[in-house]
Amino acid sequence: MAIDIKGSVKQALESIGYYRSRLESDPFPGVAVLTYHAVRADDLPVGTMRFEELHVTAARLDDHCRVLRDLGCSVVSLADWGAIARGERPAPPRAVMVTFDDGYRSVLRYGLPVLERWSIPATVFVCTNPIDRQVRFWFDALAEREGEATVASVKAGEHDDWIRAAADEMPVDPDDPHAPLTIDELRCLSQHRLITIGAHTVSHPLLLRAPVRVQADEIGRARTTLEAWLGAPAASFAYPGGQPGVDYDAETVNLVSRSGFEFGFTTVERFGRPSDGLLEYPRFTMLQGISGAELAHRLAVSWPRTGVVN
Repeated sequence: MAIDIKGSVKQALESIGYYRSRLESDPFPGVAVLTYHAVRADDLPVGTMRFEELHVTAARLDDHCRVLRDLGCSVVSLADWGAIARGERPAPPRAVMVTFDDGYRSVLRYGLPVLERWSIPATVFVCTNPIDRQVRFWFDALAEREGEATVASVKAGEHDDWIRAAADEMPVDPDDPHAPLTIDELRCLSQHRLITIGAHTVSHPLLLRAPVRVQADEIGRARTTLEAWLGAPAASFAYPGGQPGVDYDAETVNLVSRSGFEFGFTTVERFGRPSDGLLEYPRFTMLQGISGAELAHRLAVSWPRTGVVN
C-alpha cells in the first residue's frame, strides 16, 4: 500500500495548529463558498452509489465542520453573505458559506444533524421535478442503467439527448440513497433555523444547449414552485453544472435575473471578486476524497494563493 506522504504532512501541520496560525496572519481574499451535493451514511458500503465522490459521508462532513471551527472560520448564512456581497457590511474573519446542490433526502437525514452539532448554517439549492415526482435525478438514473460515462456523453451532447435521458424516469423508495427530498421534507428543512432554500432549476437540464424559452421555464418555474411550496421568497439560484461557457452563458444569467433571483452561484473554483457581481459567485466543490487536513490546507494555502489545488 502506497504511503500518502503529502497527506501525512498536512495532517501533522493541522494537528500543530499551523493552518490556523497562517490564516490569522494571511486572511481570505473573499468569502469561501463550499459546494456539497449529498451526505451518505457512514456504514454504506463503498461502491454502492453512483457519483460516489459527490456523496460525502456524514463523518467526512463532520470532519470538515470541525476544521472550519478549529481554523476560526466565520461560517455565514446566505442572508449574511448577501449583505457582504452587496457591500453593506465587511466580511468577518475567514468567512465561509456552506451550500448543497440538487436536493437529496440525505442532506436532511444525515447532513442536518452534523450541521446542528457544529451550528453551521447552509443553503440548499433544489431541483423541483425530482422532489415533486419522487424520481431519481436524471443523471443518477442514467448512471444506474448505463454507467457514469454515458452521463458524461449526454452532458457533452445536444439538448435532444438530454430530453431523451431525462424522460426515462426511475422511481425511488425511501431507502434509496439517491432519493430526493419529498415536498414535506423540503418544508421541514426550510423551517430549520440553519437552512435557507434556493433553486437549481426544475429538472437539472443542460441549460446552455437548451432553447432560451426552455431555459426561462426551467429557471422561472423552479422559483415559482418553491415559493408556492414554502410560502417564502426564493432569492438564490445555482446553475446546474455551474461552468460558464459550458453549462450556462450571459443569456442564462439574464434569465436568472429576470426571473427575480437576487443571487446566483457557479462552480468556478476560486474566491469571489467584486467584478463577479451577485449572479455569478464562484464556489469550491467538496468531495469525499478531501480530508479535514486537506480542507485546512486548501483554505490556508492553495486557494488563497493560487485559486487552484496544490
